[in-house]
Amino acid sequence: MYENRFLGILIVIKVALTGGIASGKSVVARLMVRCGAYLIDADTLAKEAVRPDSVVWRRIVRTFGRDITNRRREIDRERLGKLIFSNSQKRQQLNAIIHPWVYAEYQRRARILAKDHPDGVLLFDVPLLFETNVQQRFDHIIVAYVDKQTQIRRIMTRDNLRRSEALERINAQLPLSQKRRDAEYVIDTRMPIADLRREVRAAYNALQLIH
Repeated sequence: MYENRFLGILIVIKVALTGGIASGKSVVARLMVRCGAYLIDADTLAKEAVRPDSVVWRRIVRTFGRDITNRRREIDRERLGKLIFSNSQKRQQLNAIIHPWVYAEYQRRARILAKDHPDGVLLFDVPLLFETNVQQRFDHIIVAYVDKQTQIRRIMTRDNLRRSEALERINAQLPLSQKRRDAEYVIDTRMPIADLRREVRAAYNALQLIH
């Protein structure tokens, strides 16, 4: 075991899983969990952060207005998405509100997991790892990769968006071609699921061997 300075605790390994929108991160995360990893998901934490009347919710509503909420006073992700994906300044404002809470909660949950599973692999699913410049907080980085045309096709199908809208969302993040250059492991999610399982298992085993 070794000391992780970010958490101030002893853990075996802390891995960041990142990629782009519709790049297959969720599939890779599920397969890593089946291998034995313990997952903390940034999107799940972000949803918890914006519960009605939370501190984060109030700051977002104060910044962007009540038009982004629905009848249940929940933040409407589609309305907010249309607002921020076309405006980099508003996107930065939103990130500055949500991400500090998310990373603080990361630390809290990671401490619990490290205490309960001192020999475990802690996997953090962090879509905006490089965009928020927190890659140095992790011991290893995995990028879930697909080509841009596959991204576009997946987004259009999954979210029922036009091609221009899909491109807008892709271009709001760093290119996957850039992210893969800074990753220790790159997993191409276009391969058949059986091959993908083997690829993820190989990465998981390699991470365990390193430590």
